[in-house]
Amino acid sequence: MIEGLSMVSMKLDNDNYEHVKYLSTEGLCKNKRKDFVISLQKELNTEVFELSTCNRVLYVGFGVSCENLEQAILHCSGLKDAPFEYHSGLPVWRKLVEVCSGLDSFILGELQVMSQFRGSVSWHKKNGLLSLFNSSFFDHVVSANRIVRKNLGFNKTTESMMVLAQASLEREVKQNSDKLALVIGSGDMGAKAVEVLGSSGMSKIVVACRNPEKATQRYPEITKYAKVISLDDYLEKQIKPSLIISTIRSSEVTFNESNPLPSTENATVMDFSWPPSVDISAVESGEFLGMEHWIRMSHKLGQEWNYNETIEDSEKLLQKIEDKFTSALSDRSQAKFRTEIYSTLEKLSKGWQNSIEGENSEPNMEAFSREIATWICKQSKPFDTTTLENMVKSSKRQISPNLLQHIADNVNQKLIEIHNSTL
Repeated sequence: MIEGLSMVSMKLDNDNYEHVKYLSTEGLCKNKRKDFVISLQKELNTEVFELSTCNRVLYVGFGVSCENLEQAILHCSGLKDAPFEYHSGLPVWRKLVEVCSGLDSFILGELQVMSQFRGSVSWHKKNGLLSLFNSSFFDHVVSANRIVRKNLGFNKTTESMMVLAQASLEREVKQNSDKLALVIGSGDMGAKAVEVLGSSGMSKIVVACRNPEKATQRYPEITKYAKVISLDDYLEKQIKPSLIISTIRSSEVTFNESNPLPSTENATVMDFSWPPSVDISAVESGEFLGMEHWIRMSHKLGQEWNYNETIEDSEKLLQKIEDKFTSALSDRSQAKFRTEIYSTLEKLSKGWQNSIEGENSEPNMEAFSREIATWICKQSKPFDTTTLENMVKSSKRQISPNLLQHIADNVNQKLIEIHNSTL
């Protein structure tokens, strides 16, 4: 499995911003996402795993090259090109462990990406897009992620975007605690934003969402700090907050020049959505903090963390985990080979007695097959057909030379078939 793995990915930065935004399935409905993955699999005639988060897109292919995987993505998405990063074989496993452990996130060690990864694996399996055999590869990624998080202490960090934004939110509360704050959207991120604002002392908070009743049922705690209204009410009544936080999910920009955000003069607008829900043209005046701002912030925060030392420690830890993983793969491969050899020769032994008339060696045939299988499995170096033939012919068992020659030819032919099937 490992040798045939390929992965193409992009981590969000200022250079690939438009590509990642275009390819992200974060804002798509489940059926459209499923159709896209199916189109990739039909194009390549193999299974493909897709993951989109707020800061990356990645695709894992089975039994296909990175070049072919990229071409299929471009063809199915309608893009002409994209600055993908390539990984093949074992580096696919290592990169996925880094991603899922938060070692390659905006916020070092953040937990949200692991939840998204496991959710994506589950979604692919539920929709028949990932076989049990191929999904077992991702189980190894999850296991390694647990070891990394435990050893590096990555088990108490919160959502990456909220960590980046919390200082900005608390500053706004400190300066404008008596003014109106509006949170657009009532999902996980919206509920977290309300919690941060309310617990920091913001006294006037409104949540505007598509379905207020559903929002309060799912997140009843938001009513402790906020009034929940419909998004239409906010737009129609021209409510003008001093702070706007957008967390809504949509494949298209919701607010732009033709659909501006009602707000007070010099309001602060923060867009936490991915793909972005607010275009800068929707902000008539004030400060706009979109994804490009959060990218810059993450780079700045990286200087305050003990980032280099943590990454160095993680590299050593990952190497140890990788060594154990490859050893386990090797052991598993050898065990599978041994099982196949013993089983195959045992089946052959049942026909050896009947292949030469007049022989009466049937009681020895199954035991002899195990003897040959044991010799094969103990060889630490490649051997040729003559070597195996000589081994068979040197047997002290009461078997005629003709039958020994037949057995040697039979085993050699079967070994060649097994070898060719692995190429």
